[in-house]
Formats: sequence, structure tokens, C-alpha cells
Amino acid sequence: MAQWFTERFSDVSPRTWFTLGNLVAGISVGAYLIPQAMAYGSLAGVGAALGLATAIVPLLAYTLLGKHKWMSVGPESSVALMSAAAAAPAAAAAGMEPAAVLPVMAAIVGIVLMVGRFLKAAFFADLLSLPVLVGYLTGIAVLMVMSQLQKLTGIEANTDDLWTMLTQTQWTMPDWTTLGVGLIVALIAWFSPRISPRFPGALAALGVSILLGMLTDIPTIGPVTTALPTFAVPAFSMQLVEALIWPAVTVAAVAFADVMITSRAINDGTRSNPEREMFAIGGAQLATGFFSGYPVSASSSRTALGRASGASSRHLSLVVAGLLIVAPLLIGPILSEIPEAGLAGIILFAAASLIEVPQWRKLRRLHRNEFAIAASCTLAVLLFGILPGIGFAIALSVFAFLARLARPTASVLGFTPMSESMHSVDTHDDTDTVPGLVVFRYEAPLFFINAPDFFEEAVEVVDVDTEVLLVNMEASANLDTTSLDTLQELCIYLDDMGVELWLARVRHDVLVLLDKHGVINEIGPEHIFETLTIAVDEFRSTRID
Repeated sequence: MAQWFTERFSDVSPRTWFTLGNLVAGISVGAYLIPQAMAYGSLAGVGAALGLATAIVPLLAYTLLGKHKWMSVGPESSVALMSAAAAAPAAAAAGMEPAAVLPVMAAIVGIVLMVGRFLKAAFFADLLSLPVLVGYLTGIAVLMVMSQLQKLTGIEANTDDLWTMLTQTQWTMPDWTTLGVGLIVALIAWFSPRISPRFPGALAALGVSILLGMLTDIPTIGPVTTALPTFAVPAFSMQLVEALIWPAVTVAAVAFADVMITSRAINDGTRSNPEREMFAIGGAQLATGFFSGYPVSASSSRTALGRASGASSRHLSLVVAGLLIVAPLLIGPILSEIPEAGLAGIILFAAASLIEVPQWRKLRRLHRNEFAIAASCTLAVLLFGILPGIGFAIALSVFAFLARLARPTASVLGFTPMSESMHSVDTHDDTDTVPGLVVFRYEAPLFFINAPDFFEEAVEVVDVDTEVLLVNMEASANLDTTSLDTLQELCIYLDDMGVELWLARVRHDVLVLLDKHGVINEIGPEHIFETLTIAVDEFRSTRID
């Protein structure tokens, strides 16, 4: 037990849990979470008070199991909606209230994630490339701003997606008072750290918003009530498990994707551990289920707000949890005076911190196709929603990757005067080749997608004076059946032209496959070499000397 505790808390000693940064960030995130938890509790079907109470559980569970510095695990609108949609028919079929079914679903989601961790399913996180992260965060930032449009301007707008907002909103002049309050709060939160990194800008901005709310007649977040979470075993039954298992798998995938995208996009340079994060979010889900809650997820906006507010460790969640317990009891009347526009201003501040302008510039400078992937991800998130947008961007990234593998660079190699190694004749003007020998390098692993292109490229570099085509096989750590057949076809084709096929830098595993397939007999074991130099020397000694 002591070792387990040390592994999870060695990064922060108990004396440093409640630093000024954690206190300020915890209050800022808590003030943001309180109205969210109440709203999402109602959205999920457990009620505002229970929604606020059960929001405490995932905060504490992730602090115990996770490691990300600013991760905020708790109620999220997309997961709340998905859970409510799945729980309603299951509850009707079982003759139960949805509020009784949601804890069962949360527990199942937790079990799915924890089992997935032991089945090594965390590899899913490897599909989240830098362009996807950059585009996703920008899209999230815009969605965050869109979600606060009505609170900032007083304009009633459907902000489910960008297209709906632009086409179905009756645009009018904004309420300049609410807009002014929101912008003032956002500017205070934004510029305060530039005056002094230690100055609690977000907290000061909330204080200013309360004063402005008292001086103006603008909407506030209203009464804040809560209750302590109560332990209760979910009402498991085979009927419920069968009805909820597949929706739970979907929610688990969404929640894990949220956690990994957030952890990789909002960090302090420390690499995230997908397996630990999967186990941590699974544990948070399971714990929430045993306290009458509903499935939860990571919040990019609250995580960004924690970072922007100066939190020093994940233990800011302890402050947030404490605030959820005591704030409604001690300062409920004060919290109720926070203007909706003031809270929206804090969200604007958090949204602005998500847009990584230097990363956009780097992508545009280095790889235009990755810049296009990032931009596509942003648009997809805005037009189709978070999960479809991420799926679209991942699919686009995989397509771009396969396209590069399907048509990689192919080159003829030669020697340069200043180096004993071989280089591409296309990139080195002073490269010399050996008469009668063509050294060919295909700069991608050979497999079924690029095998036809490999064949065409290899044949194209052969001319009437070629005696031997020497293929550098170092890029291929393995060969599938299609590529083995292609090598055999190439050998036969070249033989008809009076040209021999030699291979160099063949890995042991590939050599075994060549032997099992039988193509090694077509090529000849004596024509397979450990290095290019040995192969070239062999050609010179047998064909030239």
C-alpha cells in the first residue's frame, strides 16, 4: 500500500497540495463547474442538486488514480446527453427511473475502461496526431465561445454547431451591458498574468464580475444548492447490462478520447501515459456509479482554465471538490450573484488559451498537408460536433499516412567523392554510379498498398545497360504475401530482360519469409547481401574485374 501511494503522490508532497496557484485555480474552476454540474445533472436526468453532489466523486477519484497536472474530470454535456439517451429506453423496459439506471451505466463504462487498460486498448490514443490536437483545440475554443454567445450578447442562438448557429439565428444588436461585463472579465483574466504571474487573474476577474453584477441589472447564475454524495450499490441486472453494454462502450470510447486529447493538448511538456489515464478515467466512472452518479468525462475547458489560472498540480481538484461542498453552504448568496456574462468572460479567457498560434504557424511552415488536416479537424468539430470531428480528422490523418506509404520516394543511389556511403543521385550532383549496376532504394516498408508502385519504380530505373538491380531492403522490417509475390514477379520480369535481382540489408525476419515463400530460390541465396558495400564489391569483383 505504501508503494502504491508513493507511486501516485511522489510528484507532489501533501504540504504543497494547497498552493496559492491550486487555491486560485480551484476556486476559478469550481465557480465554473458549479453551474455546469447543476445544468448537466438536469440534462442527464439525475437533477441539479444530485448532479452537483456527484460531481465531487470523479474529481477525487482522478486525483487518486490519475497523474495529469490540470485534468478536470466530471460532468460533460456530450457524455451526459449520450448517457441520458441510452438510459431512457433501458429504464422504460425495466420499469425503473432513468436516475436509477444511470449509475449502472457509469459503473459499466468504468469496467469497460479498466478492462480495456489491461487488454492494451490504450493504443487508440496513438491515432491522435499533433495536427488533430491543434485543430481539435481550436474547434473546442470556438465552440466554447459559441456556447456563451447568449450569455454574452443576449442574442438567442442555437449553438449546437456552427452551421445551425449561422443559418438559424435571428441576429440582432447585442446587449451592450452583458457584452461589456464579459469582455472586461476576460481582459482582466488575460492581462493579469502578464503583469505578474503570481497575480490570481481569474479569481480577481470573478470578483470584479460580482461587483459589476451588483451594479448592473444583468442575469446571474442564481441559487446554488448541493448535497453530499451518498454511497449506493447500482441496481445491476442482466437485463440492464445487456441493454447498456454497447452504449457504455461508446461512452467509454468518447470519454477516453476526451481524456487523451485533453492530456496531450494541454500539458506542461510531460508525456501522458495512455494506460494510466484509461485506468484513471475508468476508476472515476466506477466510483461515480457507486455514488448514484452518471458517466463523466474530461473537460478541455475546465482543464484549460486550471492551467491558465496557475494551478501547480492535479490536487487543485481537491480545492474544487471542497468548494462544491462548502460554497453553497457558506457563500451561496455571493456565488448566486456571479453574472452569467462574467462566467462567460472567464470561459472566453480559457478558450483563448486553447488556440496554439505558434503550432499553426509551424504546421503551415513545415507541412501544408498537416496544416490542412488541422484546419479540417477544426471545421469538422464546428460543423459536425466533437466526436464526429475527431473521427473525421483521424480518418484524414490515416488516409494521408497511407497515401505517403503508397507512393513514397524512390531513388537510385551512388557514391560521392567525400563519403564512402551511398546517396541519392537526385539530391547529390557529384554522385557516381557503377556501370551495369543500379542500386535502388524504396523509402517505405514494402506491403500490399505500395507493392504495385514498387514494381513500377524498380522497372523504370532499369535500362539496356543494366546487368544487376540491387534493391536496398532496409526500410522493410516485414513482408506480407503481396510484397513477397511482387518480389517474385520482379525477379522473373528482370530475368526475361537479362537482368539479375540482388537484395541488400535484408533483415533476419524478412530473410525467413523469403525462404518460406520460395522467392529466395528465384533470386538466389548468393545474391542476398548484408550491406550495400559488400554487394557493390561483389559486383565489381565478378562483373568488372
